Amino acid sequence: MATTVYDIEDLYRHLGVFGNFQIFVVVMYTIGERVTAGLLDFQVHILAVIPNWTCLSDYCFDVTRNQTFFNKSELCEMNRDEWEWDESRSNLVTEFDLICKDTYKVSLGSTLFFTGYPIGSLLIGFVSDYVGRKWLATTFLVLTGLMNCIAAMLPNYTSFIVLRAMEGFCIGGLTVTFYPLIIEYIGSEARNLANMVAQCGYGLGMAFLCFTASYIDSWRAVVISTSAHLFFVALIVATNIPESPRYLLKYKDTEAKQVLKIMASWNKVKLPDEFEICQPKENSCPHERAWSLFTYSRYICLATLSQLFIWFTAALYFFALSFNMNDVMGNPYVNLAATGVMEILINMSSYFVIDRIGRRWCLLFSFVCCGISVGICRFLPHSNLHYTHFSVKTFMVIVGRAVAGFIYSLVYLYSAEIFPTTVRSSGLGLCVFVAQVSSLIAPFVIVIHDDNANIIYTVLFLFCIMAFLAGWNLPETANCPLPRTIAEMDAMKYRSYNIFNEKSPLIVNDQHEAPN
Repeated sequence: MATTVYDIEDLYRHLGVFGNFQIFVVVMYTIGERVTAGLLDFQVHILAVIPNWTCLSDYCFDVTRNQTFFNKSELCEMNRDEWEWDESRSNLVTEFDLICKDTYKVSLGSTLFFTGYPIGSLLIGFVSDYVGRKWLATTFLVLTGLMNCIAAMLPNYTSFIVLRAMEGFCIGGLTVTFYPLIIEYIGSEARNLANMVAQCGYGLGMAFLCFTASYIDSWRAVVISTSAHLFFVALIVATNIPESPRYLLKYKDTEAKQVLKIMASWNKVKLPDEFEICQPKENSCPHERAWSLFTYSRYICLATLSQLFIWFTAALYFFALSFNMNDVMGNPYVNLAATGVMEILINMSSYFVIDRIGRRWCLLFSFVCCGISVGICRFLPHSNLHYTHFSVKTFMVIVGRAVAGFIYSLVYLYSAEIFPTTVRSSGLGLCVFVAQVSSLIAPFVIVIHDDNANIIYTVLFLFCIMAFLAGWNLPETANCPLPRTIAEMDAMKYRSYNIFNEKSPLIVNDQHEAPN
């Protein structure tokens, strides 16, 4: 019997680009990584909202004794025995007195988390390209859940934020192993759909965190409730999801075929008993490493640097506005939950345009919207006395934050489609590293904002302009096969609008062979 030879993309179309198996994998990723990221990224911020307090002193700033207040400015001018917290709720602020001179500790808690995040993403991204995706993803699912549960039992704030840094390392490692695993299971026609479904999980995680923090009185119970699902997902991944076949094709061709047969069984599709998968013409997989992204060619270096800057800007915008929700009108729980829900709606609606007009134009248009949003906020007066101005600022911040969330979702898909299989985890690890370095600045936005109300909006506006220019140099990847080698990534320059946009007969070649 003759052996059937498949190209990997043709084989995925035969198996079903988004069949039962791929749906199952995407659901597990959504619950295990995206929902978890939404829960943990804002955990300290939400659990440190300043609660109500009661004045116990005869000198209460011309107000009635024993009245409940919301403003923290009066607190810092009183002795500690002259007031008390509303005892109906327990959070980080009430238990550890993170107020006045200790307010910076709240920002420090978030900063340490975002310090561990890039370190984990960078180191584990490199390791993943050597040892695979599955078992690293499973390990970090378990470690993240354990760290979160232990953090809820610690007696002081110092040990809590140290463990938060370790959590950041784990969630960073989880991100750069789990996302490549699921994206490498999906055919080019369905990657947009899979990404849209998965990224909605981040908004769900944010909304669930706000809901639990609003209705559960103990912050320790809130923390534990946000980690229970991780152990369930880890068990499912360990027992039901095999290693990425695209990764296995580099070294273990026989195991890759076994995985593809498992996919065929899930999707109720038959594969021939004997088949082969054609490899790239220039199979340089064994010696391609992350630094090749900066040394292979001028175009590869430019595309990599452009992506790094776009990730940096998206993270800075996203987290700066998220941590600055107290500057706008309304309940901070409701505001953050509203941005999460709006982010879900934008992701769902964008599904219908990302494949039609392409990833690149969606990215550029989104940066224009973000720039307009913060540009309007820049020229609005910073005062809580004018309801109309505050209402407009609240709306623009929520919309800008939601669009930034969409950009953050889009660049995960976009970068995964640009970086080749040989260095995909390493490339994503670099991007996540740069994004989380950017997010280290975000928790201190509140401190900067107190000194100059409009400087944040000005800085974000300028970064949006520069990110727009950086995005102009990237290639379009919609409905195109994933590149397998850096040579194939280099050939993508013929699908971009930049200084490399030369005439080439390979511009529509699905094999993306590098020019001679």
